[in-house]
Amino acid sequence: MFCIVRHAENPQLFGIEFIKGQTRTYSSTDRDSLLATLVDGIRAAGNRDIHVKMFPTKRGYRLGPFTLPVDEEVESQHLKFLQISPGGMTFSEVVQRFNSNISYSGLLHAVTQDRLFAENKERLINSALLALVERDTDLDVSHPEDIEAQFQALRRLVASKAGFAAFTAVPGLREKIGSRVVKALTKNNDAITYAVLDMLGALMQPMHDDYDLRQEQSNKASLMSSKKFMEGLLEVFATHVERGSGALIISATLDFLTFALCAPYSETTDGTFFDELLEMVAVRGRIIFRLFQHPSMAIVKGAGLVMKALIEEGEEDVATRMQDLALSEGALPKHLHISLYTQSQDSRVLTNRCAINQTIQLKSCSFYNGIECLLLQSIESDSSRAVGDRQRGGHAAAASLHPLRPAAVPRIDRRGPRTRHRQNPPKRQPPVGRGHSE
Repeated sequence: MFCIVRHAENPQLFGIEFIKGQTRTYSSTDRDSLLATLVDGIRAAGNRDIHVKMFPTKRGYRLGPFTLPVDEEVESQHLKFLQISPGGMTFSEVVQRFNSNISYSGLLHAVTQDRLFAENKERLINSALLALVERDTDLDVSHPEDIEAQFQALRRLVASKAGFAAFTAVPGLREKIGSRVVKALTKNNDAITYAVLDMLGALMQPMHDDYDLRQEQSNKASLMSSKKFMEGLLEVFATHVERGSGALIISATLDFLTFALCAPYSETTDGTFFDELLEMVAVRGRIIFRLFQHPSMAIVKGAGLVMKALIEEGEEDVATRMQDLALSEGALPKHLHISLYTQSQDSRVLTNRCAINQTIQLKSCSFYNGIECLLLQSIESDSSRAVGDRQRGGHAAAASLHPLRPAAVPRIDRRGPRTRHRQNPPKRQPPVGRGHSE
């Protein structure tokens, strides 16, 4: 698959473009939930180039077949076109041509070759990034398709090693990208918001090989340093969860939270910013529990990873709040039912079942009082019915039957030591796709 087209004019229609030229169109009453699961599965299978956009690809813009990557000269020319548009070609067309020729997972020829008169790729990528964010385009009057294309072009550039490092190394680039992100989020367009969040995810976690953990730490610190910005992202996330819309946006936000809070990615998150974000997410714990009833299993897995981080890494009061919400929102009984009565040999179902088992252990650890009260309430309701039957039968003495409540059991902290403050985090493999697809 090359990409998924999420049609803007029809809320149920989407198409799949294949690299061999076929395009198949489908309709679904819950399109975004289906697309979130589909993108997660495709990336987990190893296709890192899959992406979602608003309009079909103009295949005539690509200088070569989709079955093969373009050569180094084509990539270099399109990087230069972003700086100086060719005559008779608008900037919107330049960006669309760039997206058609450059892989969504990043530039294939992004490192300067060790040969005579070799072109400096790092300088070329940095110049293209600056040209893209400094372009005098008014987002208020621009077409949504053009705004989405610009952020997808940014995502392609920052997915490379040079673009990933340029976020903090090039003076003024971080501020300019941040300004465009804030303006784009105010458009309240689901396609644009998803493109923005996907680009931010590529800045949080390197999508290239041979990455530098120090650079990852620096990028995370730069993105998470603004509490107001993080609050804005979580507000967008909470709004869509409450409305039951924007499954792709919810999925992309869960990726962002996974890269910031969940192991092993949290090893490169600064401890101060980690605690601030953890508390902001904990305040919205009820929103996270709503996601456990979401039809997309990719979102359910992502919510489970975030909840696991909240219980393991949060303070004792945070863990207690999450355990109380697990009972009040019905998440614990639901997960217990799935864990005990799932009958399937499908590996995907078994994976979800294992994840749910871990979540149950975290929710029930040192929470005997709450679980016993829940069970006792069920027993009491059965006992009251039995007493009523006996009273009608003449056995009034049975009315005194009442289960005894056990004494309070002290809470034992079994979460283990926190490890996010390590100065030299261990080396790990780059993600195949989304954070919780592994």
